[in-house]
Parts: sequence; structure tokens; C-alpha cells
Amino acid sequence: MTAITRQEEQAKRTVLKIGGMHCAGCVNSIQNAVSEVRGVSKVEVNLATEKATLEFDQSKVGLDDIEKAIKEIGYKVVYEKLTLKLGGVSDSTDAQRLEQRLQVDGIKSASVNYGSSQINIEYNSALLSLADIRKKITELGYEILSEDLGVSAQDIESRKLKRLFIVGVIFTVPVMLFSYPEVFRFLPIAGTSVAAYAMFVLASVVQFVTGSRFYTGAFRIARMRSANMDTLVVLGTTTAYVFSAFNTFPVPNWHGIYYDAAAVVITFIILGKWMELKTKGKTSSIIRKMLELQPKTAMIRKEDGKEAEISVELIQPGDILVVRPGEKIPVDSSVVLGTSAVDESMVTGESVPVTKKAGDGAIGGTINREGMILVKATKVGSDSFLSQVVKLVEEAMGKKPAMQKLVDKVAGYFAYAVMIVALSTFIVWYFAVAHGVTAAAIIPAVAVLVVACPCALGLATPTAIMVGMSKGASNGVIFRGGEAMELLNKISVAVFDKTGTLTQGKPQVTDVIEIKELATILHANSSNKNGISTLALAAIAEKGSEHPLAKAIVSHAQDRGMKVEDPSYFEAIPGLGVISTYNDLNLKVGSPAFMHDQKIDISSSDQIIARLQEEGKTAVIVSVGGAVLGVIGLLDTPKQGAREAVSILKSIGIEPVMLTGDNQKTARKVAQMVGIERVFADILPSGKVDVVKKIQSEGKKVAMIGDGINDAPALTAADVGIAVGSGTDIAIEAGKVILVRDDIRDVVTAIEIAKKTVGKIKQNLTYAFMYNVILIPVAAVGLLYPALAGVAMAASSVSVTMSSLAMKRWTPKRKNN
Repeated sequence: MTAITRQEEQAKRTVLKIGGMHCAGCVNSIQNAVSEVRGVSKVEVNLATEKATLEFDQSKVGLDDIEKAIKEIGYKVVYEKLTLKLGGVSDSTDAQRLEQRLQVDGIKSASVNYGSSQINIEYNSALLSLADIRKKITELGYEILSEDLGVSAQDIESRKLKRLFIVGVIFTVPVMLFSYPEVFRFLPIAGTSVAAYAMFVLASVVQFVTGSRFYTGAFRIARMRSANMDTLVVLGTTTAYVFSAFNTFPVPNWHGIYYDAAAVVITFIILGKWMELKTKGKTSSIIRKMLELQPKTAMIRKEDGKEAEISVELIQPGDILVVRPGEKIPVDSSVVLGTSAVDESMVTGESVPVTKKAGDGAIGGTINREGMILVKATKVGSDSFLSQVVKLVEEAMGKKPAMQKLVDKVAGYFAYAVMIVALSTFIVWYFAVAHGVTAAAIIPAVAVLVVACPCALGLATPTAIMVGMSKGASNGVIFRGGEAMELLNKISVAVFDKTGTLTQGKPQVTDVIEIKELATILHANSSNKNGISTLALAAIAEKGSEHPLAKAIVSHAQDRGMKVEDPSYFEAIPGLGVISTYNDLNLKVGSPAFMHDQKIDISSSDQIIARLQEEGKTAVIVSVGGAVLGVIGLLDTPKQGAREAVSILKSIGIEPVMLTGDNQKTARKVAQMVGIERVFADILPSGKVDVVKKIQSEGKKVAMIGDGINDAPALTAADVGIAVGSGTDIAIEAGKVILVRDDIRDVVTAIEIAKKTVGKIKQNLTYAFMYNVILIPVAAVGLLYPALAGVAMAASSVSVTMSSLAMKRWTPKRKNN
């Protein structure tokens, strides 16, 4: 075993859900703490999803050590709880066996109670879905009779914040009433010492019960010699509270009591955090909805022809399923009988139902609209299209774009800057404005601390990316990270591969032109071979090739009833042609360039080749024994929508470029059909990377669009690689962006979504920065009372999240047409 293989086995990548994060300061604290753990090579924390993506060496550190490091700085790893009632647990040994078999990645603990046939599971929802757990249990031979999902960590946090807010309101309202005796004179004890003492008690409850989470957060961040939003809230409200308490005892000094400032700030910030949690949950709802698309049960047809309803987790590849009109297709399948229209809008964004017939693939979770069909299950569980989409999107959400990394770095210093401004405000007011009156100097300083909001900065980027990626997934576009969006927004050139990307990729034979008869080439003793045509020989020679042109020639010969036998020798020259031997005939089939390389004179076919190329066709020359036997013309027509996509790209300032291994004349003809001016022809597969680098050397940002297989090196070399998928095959590693459907117009959709998302990020960041730039000076000059500063601070985080959430109502223009 090589050293590289051992390293790959020891390296582990995982995702943890983190509880207790409030702002960008928390993100930096967790990243710094975990990065210092020996064996951890990479860590990225996302505030919006509250998840940490980790890479670590299993030989040096365990997951328990990482969890301990997170716990030591005051945060926690969150696990969801699940209780299942099982059938088939026969004895305590069986229960123990089940517990052992459930010791897998993502399950923290599994406890089986044999007496009640119940299993309690703690699992990492970032790694495992409920469907994965159900499938694992059913695969072990147990039946799930019932399930109790318990309460999610997000719901628990939401309820806690709601309770704290209610407590805050109950105790803050009387504090507010007693703070203004000149307004609320009708209150029995208004303006008396008793009222002041009552305010102290009520405000203390708000300060240390409702505001306890801020003290906890500030303490743990202080232990790391850092500061965050909690630090600012604690400094501001504690200053107002302590100063008020000092002026309450022994005899109240009403001019120095500001309990209302501290109480209202804490209550409103708790309200803001509660609303923020609610809105953050909505930003990823599209992804959760995609997981919910799959039905719970399916109708299976047995070998005897009878039908039975089974749980979707029990479906195995190869099972025949019955799908009636109006029902969802249970899993990724292939239609084996019947014809129907299937609504795929929930995964491709295309509103028009797609006709499915025998042999066509169908995506699990899509809806059968018309006739009854029989489908054969092909992919189930984590291999299914929906599972792959969710996995790719969630992985992408864990990757930060450069823009967000910069913002997080700035936000890390933000709290220190605000504290300096607040201290400066106090000093200026105390010595220059209030002339030694402490009360007058404290209020603007407290307002500065409270109104500053690093949360808005921290949420501006990740919330927009979450919604943007979810929007992409529901429109058939998968982004492999926020960086892909950021780069796609900047591209100025879109380079298209021709075959299979701009064109159908399924060329058809249009011409078979005989130049010489085989008899004139062969010796007299080979007369038994005279009846073999140019097409038949070409098909025999190309039989072992995977090239689209070769497949077209073989298919055309078979369609005409020709028997295509195997050659005795076969060699493919990538991008050029093939060399074969059949019945002692030396066959060479390929492009004109290939024939020149093989020193074969093709002058007899020059006019024919020129004519075919003028018509936009590809000329394939067939030679036997070094002489040209004939020429085959093939035509690969442009895809529907290719011209439309190219036209839109031009209209938004992106230059379309085509590259192909075809000759210059044919390439020009196809480019003319779709509206492309700049063409690179006669490019071998290995030369595509050079074309991409040549355009990049001109100072342009390049997106390369290809099928993700032959074009993999060029896709990787481009600033953004866009891999065009087909059907349910989306696991294409080369592309930073994956188009689920084989529709070139989705390139435009991808660019639209990227531009909209990056635009929303910039809008959010501008708002967050402007909010602080405007309101901090307003607070510093004494025009913003702390209570109003608290309201503004809470509103800023919610408004940034709501701004991102508004993108869910947006639809790409191409989808509207």
C-alpha cells in the first residue's frame, strides 16, 4: 500500500451541526479553536447553516477530541433524537446485535430496549437523513412499526428564545411605565422610591434571566481573548444597569436611572434572535422540500403479477413498480412499459411535463400526470438523484467564497472597533459636551455599543448563498460552492465544446460516397471480398470505437441490415481515427488530417470532402491498403435552444466561443447556425486546455461548458467548469457547476442565478455596512436612545435575512419565457 493511499484512508471529512453561534465572531472563534487541534487540516464554519465542515487525520485525532475542543470554548455539537418502534427484535442478543450494527458514521448512539422493542437514536442530521436510518434498519431485517421524531434542535432553541422573550416583555413593560412618572402619573407609586426599587428588581430579572445567554456568550468569547456581539450587548446593557443601580440606592436619583434602556435592549435583541432563527430556517426550506418529494410507500409488482404496497426504503434496484396517474415515481427508475407525461418541475424548474416512454429514465419524486406506467428501480437511497442533489448542495454550503472569508475577517475586528468608538464617545461627552455629568456621557456610549451589529455582516453572505443554491437546485443547476457563484458572476467568455454540448452529439450518416471499387484495390486472389461495401468496411473498422462518429457509422450499417463483424485488430487514435485489420484487409478510417499523418493520398476525394464541409458535415475517409475507398458524410445538428442561449449570452456581454476537433469549414458552418463568431477548430482533446489558457492569457474570465467526461481537463482549467449532465447522472466531478438537464439554455439560467445571488450578497453587505456607518455616528452624537438602538440592532439582522429570503420569490428570466 502506498503512502498516498494510507493518507487517503486516514483522512476523514465530516460535517457537524454547532449550537450556540450568534455572529461572525463565533464563526472565527470556532474556526480558530478547531484549527489548533492536532490532526485537523481544514475547518470551515457557516453561520447561516450553523454547520462546521471538517477534514482531519484519523490517526492523529478522533471526532470526540474535536467535539471536546468545541465544548471547551462554550459551544456544543448538536445531535437530533429519534425513537422507533421495531418489529422483529426477538431477544436481548438480537437487540445488542442491532446496536452494534448501527455504530456507523453519523449515529452517535443507538440504544435498543428489548422489552418494549424500541430503539432510541442520537444522530448527526448533517451526515445522515431519516431515510438513511430507516433504510439501514430495514436492511438489517427489522420492521419499523412507528416513529417519534422528537423535537429538533432548532425547535428547542426557538422555544427557548420565545420563553425568554415572553419573560422579558412581562418584566420590561412595568420598567418602562415606572421610568416615565411624568407621563404615567396615574400609577399608584409612580415617581416614588418604591417604584425605583421595584424597577431594580424587575430589571435584574431581565438583565440576568432573559439576558443570561449574552453573558454566557461574552464569557466564553472572552476566554479566547476575543469579542463578538454578546460582548457589545453585555458591555452596553451592564453599564446602563450598574449605573442605574448605583443611582437607586440608598436614595433614588431619578436623573441617573436608565433601567428601561438595558431592559428594552435585551428584550428586543432576544426578539430579533428569535425572528432571525425563524427566517434562517426558511432559507434552506427548498432543500428540505426536495427531500420530502419522495413518497413514503410504493406499489410493487411481484413475479406472479400481484401488486403489494411496500415502504419506499424496502425497494431494491431491479424491482418493478406500478405508478398510476397523479402518483409520484417512488425512486429513480427506467420506464419498462407504458407512455406518460411526467412533471419534473420540482427538480428541473421546467413547467412543461416531459414525455416518458419505454427505455427513458425517470427521477424519483417527480409526478406521473397521465397514463399508468411500469418502471424498474435503478437507484435507491443515497444513490438517488434527490439524495445526490441534497448532498452536493449541503456540501457546497459548507464552502466559503472569497467574499465571505473577507467579511468574516473584517467582522472579527468589528467588536474591538466598536468598543474603541464607544469609549471615545464617553470621553468626548464627559469632558467636552456634558462637562463632567456621567449620566449624560453614558447614554450615547451605551447606544453605540448596542446599535452596532456584527450579526448583519455575518449573515449577509451565507443566507444569500443558501437561497441561491436552493434556487439553483430547484431549477436544475447545482453549484459546488459559493466560490462557483462568485466566479460565474465575473465571466466574460463562455467556451462551448461542439459535439454533445452545442450539437446533439448523435451525428447521422447523410452520405456514403464510393470513390473506388474494392476490386480495383485488391489483388485478383481476393475476389471473394469484392462484395463488401465502403459502409460495411467502415462499420467493421469502427466497431470497437466509443467516438460518436464511429457509433453513428456502425448504427447506420446495422439499420441497413449489414452484419458488422469484429475486426481481428483494432487501434484507436484519439480525436483522429482508427486502424483495423479484417480478413487480411488493412483498414484506416478517420479524418483528412489522420490520412495525411498516415501518408495516404486523398487528393481523389478533395472535392467531395470540400463539398461535405461546406454543407456543415463531417467527412470520414475510408481507406484500404493505403488507397481511398470512399468518403462518409455525417451531420450533427445543433441542439434545440443552442442559438437562443448564445444570443442571450451576447446580450449580457458574454462572448461565446466554440472549440471542436472538427475541421475549420464544418466548425464554421455549425458556429454560423448557432450564432458564434469565434471558433477554434481541429483541436484534439488534449489541446482544449491550451485554448482555455490562451483565452485566459488575454485577461478574460472563462467558463468552459462540456459534458464533464472528455472535457474534464478543460473544465478544470477554466475559471468555472460547467458540466452538462443528463437525466439522473449528476455525479460529475470536473465541473464547479452541474446542469442536471441536457439543455444548453440552462447555462443562461446558471449565470442568472449566480448574478442574482452575488448581487443580493453585495446588497446585503452594503446595507449592513451602511447601517453601522450611519447609526453608530447617530448614536455617538446622542440622537439615538439605547432602547431604540436595541430595536434597530435586532431589526438589522432580521432584515438582512428577509432580504435574502425574498430571492425565493424570484424566477430566472429564461424560465419565465
